[in-house]
Amino acid sequence: MATVTAMDMGTAVTRLRPDRLARRTCLSAASKGIASPLRSHSTVNPGSVIAAAVFLMTVPEFVAAQTESTVVGSAANGAGLSSTSASGGGAGGFGAGAGLRVQPRISLTQTWTDNLALQDRAKDQALFSIVAPGISISNNSGRLRGNLDYALNGIVYAKTDRDSNVQHSLSANANLELIDRYFFVDMRASYSQQQASAFGQQVSTENAIRNPNSTDVANLTITPSLRGRLADLARVEAKVNASFTDAKESAIGDSRLLDLSLRADGIAKGPLSWWSLISAQQSHFKAGNDNFRSSATGGLNYRLDVDFSLGANAGLERSDLKTGSGQSGPTAGLNAVWTPTPRTSVQGDYQHHDYGSSHSLSVSHRFQRSSIRYSDNTSVSQGLDSGAGGQMTIYELYFFQFQSLYPDPVIRDAKVRQFLQEAGISPNAAANSGFLSSAPSLQRRQELSLSWQGLRASATAMLNQSKNGRIGGQVPGQGDLAQSSTVLQRGASATFSYRLTPESSANLALSEQQTRGDQASLSTTLRTINLSWTGRLGSKGSLNLGARYSHFEGNLPYRENAVFATLVHQF
Repeated sequence: MATVTAMDMGTAVTRLRPDRLARRTCLSAASKGIASPLRSHSTVNPGSVIAAAVFLMTVPEFVAAQTESTVVGSAANGAGLSSTSASGGGAGGFGAGAGLRVQPRISLTQTWTDNLALQDRAKDQALFSIVAPGISISNNSGRLRGNLDYALNGIVYAKTDRDSNVQHSLSANANLELIDRYFFVDMRASYSQQQASAFGQQVSTENAIRNPNSTDVANLTITPSLRGRLADLARVEAKVNASFTDAKESAIGDSRLLDLSLRADGIAKGPLSWWSLISAQQSHFKAGNDNFRSSATGGLNYRLDVDFSLGANAGLERSDLKTGSGQSGPTAGLNAVWTPTPRTSVQGDYQHHDYGSSHSLSVSHRFQRSSIRYSDNTSVSQGLDSGAGGQMTIYELYFFQFQSLYPDPVIRDAKVRQFLQEAGISPNAAANSGFLSSAPSLQRRQELSLSWQGLRASATAMLNQSKNGRIGGQVPGQGDLAQSSTVLQRGASATFSYRLTPESSANLALSEQQTRGDQASLSTTLRTINLSWTGRLGSKGSLNLGARYSHFEGNLPYRENAVFATLVHQF
């Protein structure tokens, strides 16, 4: 489940508004931790990922402790299929405690396509059905907080010799406070279908047809941390970040990351504050080499005004990313944060590294019914490129926009998912398809997103570009970066929704995704048009009727036309 973090600073009234005083006492230096890998060759299968996620969300000892205010559930969109959010207004669901919400559901999708094989020379008309039982669990009180969405998609084909199959879809994240204000465990887990190569045949996010370039990818990240204070001098955090990624039936993309860090933030008693960070990281790629990074850095932050701060840092680091052998060198950086109003934020950061400098720039502003955001990030990408580095999904865009309407993040999550479900828009729409890699790469990602919501109509538009390149002279043994020194992806998308009645709406989605490599043969373009109608069936059901057109240019080109109907019922 895609989420976005947004800072709610209240409502500004005058130059001496109360939120300025609140922010003056709450602001702290931004963390600069590093992620990393394990050498273990064990496999992360869907069963272990799903079981771990479900366990963290439903462990009885902590469910019994949930006695706070009732919160609405959150239902993620499984495998690009429509699902209904567990928002207020009789959406169904049940809770094992005042803060826990459990929302079972089942959906049935019937699709007719004129090109099941996704090949222009061998078109295969077919009907296929998708039966998808699913469950959504959310909790926002007590020691255990987080959300989980799982769907089991059974696909049955007719008028074709293709075998039926089952697809899993999981998205979960949780925070467990084992010892009050001292020991925490964060966890993220996902299991989904991804495109293995950016240069291979591509399909749209709402298309459930599998192609030779599709693969199942499981990811599990566990981050235990200890937090404390050194008298009145500093806040200290020791953290371990372990991440596992496995691609089914492929060694490309399989990676283990392990990161150890120790950070101290000085307790500021004036405009000047300090921080220090020691970190060590190791990455292992099953189809590539092992890499390591370590650093010791210290920095100062100075708050010129309650809305504006500057920072600088310097240190030493050692890594083998550039040449394959350990090299030591200095690192230094600058950062700035400007928040002139609660609706406007500008943040920038630059860091020099021997293997390639990194930077981040984020500019965002929320109007009453619209929002605009621009981000530009350069960093080291580890393995799977599927949404890191500041890229926004439709869900995140509306989550950001709805902040002024629904300050409570749990209520806002439910409202956003209800709005997207009623509009027939996938929460994961407009994200880059990404690709699997067997080595770290230097990635730059840029994105411009706009959204607008009227009384009956709403619209979004996104432009994004990502460029992944090899680091130094190292050439991966497998994957896209073995074929090309750079992988350039550009995308554009727009969605428009109009509410016909209080219970129904018409929706239009347009998208184009381009991929370019060093050679002309390493080029792909995918264009998609999706038109649909969505209506409610009582308080617990919904119906989505639509048509789709896709045109792919590149390796194995195709044109596809499809019509579909999806019925969703919540319990």
